[in-house]
Amino acid sequence: MVFLGVDMGTSGCKAVIFDESWNMVCQAYREYPTHFPGGGLMEIEPELVWKNIREVIREVNGKTDEAVTALAVSAIGDVIIPLDQDGNCHRTYAIIDFDPRGGEEIAQFVEEFGKEAFYQINGMPPLFIGSLAKILWIRENEPEIFEKTARWGTFEDFIVQKLGLPPIASYSELSRTMLFDIRKKAWSEEICKKVPISMDKLPAAAKSGSRAGMLSQEMCEELGFPKPVLVAVGGHDMVCSAVGAGLDEKEPATAVDIAGTIEGVVATLKECNTSMELCDQAFPCYIGYEDYVTFSVNLTAGCITRWYRDQIVPDDYAMCKEKGLNFYEYMQRTMDEKEPGSLFLLPHFSGSGNPFFDAGARGAIYGLTTDTERADIGRALVEGLAYEVKMQLEAYEKAGIHIDTLRAVGGGSAIDRQLQLKANITGKRIIKCSMTEGAAMGAAVYAAIAQGVMKHPGEIKRYIDGKEKIFVPDPESTEKFEKSYETYRKLAYGIHEMEQ
Repeated sequence: MVFLGVDMGTSGCKAVIFDESWNMVCQAYREYPTHFPGGGLMEIEPELVWKNIREVIREVNGKTDEAVTALAVSAIGDVIIPLDQDGNCHRTYAIIDFDPRGGEEIAQFVEEFGKEAFYQINGMPPLFIGSLAKILWIRENEPEIFEKTARWGTFEDFIVQKLGLPPIASYSELSRTMLFDIRKKAWSEEICKKVPISMDKLPAAAKSGSRAGMLSQEMCEELGFPKPVLVAVGGHDMVCSAVGAGLDEKEPATAVDIAGTIEGVVATLKECNTSMELCDQAFPCYIGYEDYVTFSVNLTAGCITRWYRDQIVPDDYAMCKEKGLNFYEYMQRTMDEKEPGSLFLLPHFSGSGNPFFDAGARGAIYGLTTDTERADIGRALVEGLAYEVKMQLEAYEKAGIHIDTLRAVGGGSAIDRQLQLKANITGKRIIKCSMTEGAAMGAAVYAAIAQGVMKHPGEIKRYIDGKEKIFVPDPESTEKFEKSYETYRKLAYGIHEMEQ
């Protein structure tokens, strides 16, 4: 018996098949572009995403003789797609979470609704990233689309509907919309009425691991499935990644560091926590599987590495491709994980995440001299991303959440030197997860639950424990980086205050 996890991300999608021992059988990947209309705006094309998802599913089915029995989808959250009754898009492009549109609209909405009342219901800080902010922007700026929209979809239920099933999404995905009551686990009548938006225009809500339905024979044939396939309710990509990385709700001091296009630190909450201390640090409280989670985020992580690759050292990248070298290992070849570099790079190229959450924030490089080389910028980039994690951990402490260990997963967790650097900078123990495809694995775990093979996502830990590598901070190095971090922190806060 094998299970398929579909990982739908901001810049690409993967289909990964796992066996019952949770070994990866095969995978396929497609990259798709982000659309930049100008002025810092960012969008994604849902129909192109679906086209690529079809392709990766067909590809993995062609790579194995074992028949998939169940699948589930991990999808990016916060994006909302205006659809017609048949699930077709009214906009060619959907506005993604990093896009600053909706900031003014959500601020006015929450001022009228009441900030504390709003956060108590949906657990989402009133920021531009949430789905409601985008709906309000469309209402004010594209009223014809707002009026003719038959259904507002997240990417999870959009994909489920494209698979030929009634639109349904997980509690974790819907918690990101700002329209969901995280205690009642249902759409909020108060918030929807205020918009106004009919709850009939929203997808059905269900627990991750629930059964969404069976694929039709026609869809199975189209996607290359030789036998009937059960579709399970998946989840928000951050939650799925955390499941795949072995996040254990019984270990609240251990969080998951997900380093992909963005980088987020997911932590468990002992209870539904909608205190203003959490809200003031821009932390959400939303539904995981049975309990609640929160996460911090840096909006520019993997994408800034690609910027360095494509804009600063394209010749190095071309050479690595020609010689079959890992570019990301090559760019860190001279980096000393025990000593701070000479430059500071503030990676706010697409705005900043916690603790500022400023869509208008901009990146900066400090410390340039005539001796600066391109490799110094690459080093500063890697250090800057680690300093951002340290700043997020400080914000967690202010909100009363203590973290002493990070379980690392995602593309940014592949290089040991980088993880040791992160351990030295943060002063936290870093556990390198054996499975880098955390989001796909988390989705596949939910598929296994729907199939009755597993009872709880936490069971995955016994399959991955003992296969991991641990990085312990070196006290002497941590002390050196602490001094450099103070400079970085002053730079970050100083620029933030200047931009206000």
